[in-house]
Amino acid sequence: MKQQINISTEWFNVAKDPLIIIDNKGKIVEVNQAWTDLCAEYDLVKDWCSIGADYFKLIRQTGGQREIQAILNVINKEILTYEKKQTLPSTNGELVPFSVNVIPLNSESSVANYALLSHQPIPVHSIEAITAESVLESMTEGFFLTDDQFNLIYLNDVAERMLCCKRAEVIGRNVWDSFPDAKTIKPLYEAYERAAIEKVEAEIETFYEPLASWFRLKAYPLANNGLAIYIQDVGERKKAEITLTQYAYFDDLTGLPNRRSLIKEGASLKGQDKFFSLYFINLDNLKLINTLHDYSTGNQILKMAADKLRELAGAQHKVGRRDGDNFVFIRCFADKSTPSQFAEKILALFDRPFDLDNFKSIKVSASVGIAHFPEDAETLEILVANAETAMFEAKKVKGSSYAVFNAEMNNRRNRKLVIEEGLTKKLSDSGFYFTLQPQIDGMTGELTGAEVLSRWNHPTLGELSPLEFIEVAEQSGTIIALTQHLLTEVFTKMKEWESRYGRSIKTAINMTPSLLCCSVFVDTFIQLMEQYGIQPEWIEIEITEQAEITYSDKTLANLMRCKEYGISIAIDDFGTGFSMISYLTQFPVNKIKIDKCFIQKIGEDQKSEALLQSLIHLVKSIGCELLAEGVERQEEVRFLKNNGCTIFQGYLFDKPLKAEDFEAKFLRGNYKYPIGE
Repeated sequence: MKQQINISTEWFNVAKDPLIIIDNKGKIVEVNQAWTDLCAEYDLVKDWCSIGADYFKLIRQTGGQREIQAILNVINKEILTYEKKQTLPSTNGELVPFSVNVIPLNSESSVANYALLSHQPIPVHSIEAITAESVLESMTEGFFLTDDQFNLIYLNDVAERMLCCKRAEVIGRNVWDSFPDAKTIKPLYEAYERAAIEKVEAEIETFYEPLASWFRLKAYPLANNGLAIYIQDVGERKKAEITLTQYAYFDDLTGLPNRRSLIKEGASLKGQDKFFSLYFINLDNLKLINTLHDYSTGNQILKMAADKLRELAGAQHKVGRRDGDNFVFIRCFADKSTPSQFAEKILALFDRPFDLDNFKSIKVSASVGIAHFPEDAETLEILVANAETAMFEAKKVKGSSYAVFNAEMNNRRNRKLVIEEGLTKKLSDSGFYFTLQPQIDGMTGELTGAEVLSRWNHPTLGELSPLEFIEVAEQSGTIIALTQHLLTEVFTKMKEWESRYGRSIKTAINMTPSLLCCSVFVDTFIQLMEQYGIQPEWIEIEITEQAEITYSDKTLANLMRCKEYGISIAIDDFGTGFSMISYLTQFPVNKIKIDKCFIQKIGEDQKSEALLQSLIHLVKSIGCELLAEGVERQEEVRFLKNNGCTIFQGYLFDKPLKAEDFEAKFLRGNYKYPIGE
């Protein structure tokens, strides 16, 4: 063994100091002759003298756990040396004092896996007298003694510092007189009484307000009916525990209980067989706000919403943040309002726009789903799922709304899941296609352009409404992939027609707000145009009026980029959204499409006609092109033409046509609509 350790065998054997070598497991691997002689001289217990014995185990038997750690620190070279006083047992039961010095030894691999221990006996006359007081004063714990009347008779130095008192002022006084606030801690007082009267050990952890910290106390009964009390300051440990609890059960951003905490609360109510309602609250447009602005804006809105919900909950109910833009409100029927009335109280929190730190105001709407326990579910998991299903039902209504769960909603939820799954598959084989609705010049009857409309003939659900599957695509994050697929199909067909007929059609494509604020998507959009050789002047982007877009610098920058590239920008459904003036003044708009709700009132309502005339005049005065949507009657055509609007789109001319039908009618057949009929 000594050949594997960097130590001279000859020196080790003849050294006058009693030496032993142990490995990092505590095993004695070598002893020299001086150590063997010393063991015989003092008649030490045999295990201390034997190669192969467990040195660490022997130390533990004498209460030396700290010494073991110190020796390991030496072996690992965390400290260079260690000295200690140690008593070793002789065969007659006496303890022999030694001075021990520990240094590390390297093995041939230069890894310190061994320690060299030198043991020197300490003459009896050099040992200091050890008294009870010296032991108590050297303790790392606070310690004090009381008599049978709880009068303090001893207090060590650590306790004096820990309790911020002077020994001279408290010795001889009653504990409760010296620390009056401690007596008000009922569990502490009862623990002392129990230890003194029942003669049992008592232990307690408590917060002591005057010192603003947590303490752990152990009380041991004495033969004279007094108490020996050990005290530890555990304030730092408690702070760590509180921090861990906060992290485990509370949301870091809002400070509200998190999902784990809500599950615990719901399980508690369920275990008590209490009736309660669960309100699943979703901030409808938060994802869009994050995309249009930034996540700090979204986080600010989350915190403000949390504050509003926390105030509404008060002490009667529980509210927490489940995840993302979702909150859960557990109502315990502590007030007299019905579930619907309480839902209205929640929605009222979102009536006013949220005023942000940057002096902007953003309107946030909320959708709320309600489910009752145990009426709607027997388990908490199903209750949450049902409330979430009701929330998605509420989302079908524009703006803030709520819905109460019913069993039929599960069918609609399953349908939504089927749609989501279809959006993640290979789109070219899933039944997606597009139609084109012609845009007609009312003066000549000729085709001036076409609007592309996405369609989906689902393999199992059949023909789906675009409103349905596009909403699911937005919610599931698949809208970009779906739009890229649509663009590829449209651009491919445009190039076919250009090659076949030598003609390009002005093509309008709808873009959702989440697409318009995504610079990566805009990059891909332009790259696809260049890849397929599509000239920018033949492409038009249609956007709808939404408040979030109006305030978005990202969207404005992306639209400006498209405009500079040569792509036309059109406002769809104009007059029905957030702010017509904001769009006309802030965005690079080329065309305005007047919504069909204005067109349909021609010939029926004079006020609506007057408003429509004003809209037409406004748009023409700022130099924008104008198109009327939803034209279905000749009377509408005449009114619009008389007021200066001559481009039309609607069922009077054609419904949306499949690509092959559009090609046959307008490209191969070069169809022109008869004017005046």
